Amino acid sequence: MLNILYISDLDGTLLTPQANLSGFAARNLLRLMQNGLHFTVASARAWPKASVILKDILPLSAPAVLLNGALVYDTQTNQYVRKAIIPQECLLELLRVVKAHGQTGFLYSIREGFIRPYHEDISNRPFLRAFMAARTGCYDFTPTPDLAAHAGEDIVYLTMQDTYEALAPLRDAVKLLPGMDCVLYGDTYTPGIWYLESFSQSATKYNAVRFLRERYGYDKIVGFGDNLNDIPLFRACDETYAVANAREELKALATGVIGPNAEDGVVQCLMLNAE
Repeated sequence: MLNILYISDLDGTLLTPQANLSGFAARNLLRLMQNGLHFTVASARAWPKASVILKDILPLSAPAVLLNGALVYDTQTNQYVRKAIIPQECLLELLRVVKAHGQTGFLYSIREGFIRPYHEDISNRPFLRAFMAARTGCYDFTPTPDLAAHAGEDIVYLTMQDTYEALAPLRDAVKLLPGMDCVLYGDTYTPGIWYLESFSQSATKYNAVRFLRERYGYDKIVGFGDNLNDIPLFRACDETYAVANAREELKALATGVIGPNAEDGVVQCLMLNAE
């Protein structure tokens, strides 16, 4: 029998349009995992926020891919089993380019096993203020005069929020930096807001899924997604499904299209496969 891992994006895919896990999804995912299904998630979220959303189905039966692949977290042992730290010289160059484009964001440091996001002055940046307000209580947001002062720490991620027009030129510049990678994608819940998230070239959902395959011996990996940051996930999987509400670019790469997230398309598909 094949050792199969099913791995789903969260926002816009597994979660409802209200950014939660439906009762139907929670009950049936828990039942499927108890019956031997290997299931986990691959998300741009970090674990403090994701764990609140997924509390009714924890622990997951396989480690979770977080921050678009920068971290892999074992929810059974409560430990990071993979951290893609950004090399100091790469981070300093990234921050130089970000500042040259008039941007800033939240810089994620891993200290004592916890994520500590640093930020510079965001008083005139409404998108960043809204991002922080939605996560207050989950993270210890720490103001700093200069993000570059923390380049010697274990930094895994820089996330920025703005319009597509403001972030696209920066995306192109980051793509040229040695040792760095990034993804630009629209916010699932608020039209007009885009995320630009930068990380080590050794991160990405693609590399994180390859890590899971090699470390845990999966013969086949089936992925589910909806947005542009799921393209690396799809490229690492053997079989892929885009929810009906997914972007057309992702549907074009998918093995098939399933029901929308509003109708628990992922869980419905898993239940059908389990029969």
